[in-house]
Amino acid sequence: MEKYENTDLLKDLNVSEKYLNYRKTVLQYTNEDMGLRLDNDEQVYIAVFDMPMKSGIVGFQTQTLALVFGLNTHLYHGSGSAVPGLEKRESVMKAMQSLLISSHQVLPYMQHVKETEFYNSDNVRVYLKTGKGIFFKELSDKENKIDSFLLGMMNYVMKAISDSGGIEGNIVS
Repeated sequence: MEKYENTDLLKDLNVSEKYLNYRKTVLQYTNEDMGLRLDNDEQVYIAVFDMPMKSGIVGFQTQTLALVFGLNTHLYHGSGSAVPGLEKRESVMKAMQSLLISSHQVLPYMQHVKETEFYNSDNVRVYLKTGKGIFFKELSDKENKIDSFLLGMMNYVMKAISDSGGIEGNIVS
């Protein structure tokens, strides 16, 4: 696994290097790596949701939901643990596919970015990867239709994970 280059930030971020590397790996993954031919440049094939969590324990302030079209649904915890293979549950696979298929409609309301470094926030941060690159939005306004849509889609996947047995038995360190 590639080393995270900015280890000085780890102390301030309250996350592990392992977590940052998991997250970075997903965001660098390309449709060519997957053998996926995109129907168009706006087809979303990766979604990453950085979710803040309330905790006084270092490394427990964040988790990331990572979705790779048709392949993976993983949860990465700031402490460095991971919950891979959630896509093996049919309801989770369907929720993941629904999110990725539907999310292209919010791209015009998101910022096209090159920078995807992790940062702490009280808000969920969303990264959607397409043939045109990565689009970003920090979900800070629950009254905003776009923020509400993206939060709803994320919660739809999280509910499918919970309803299908949660994360028990899947955690790896």
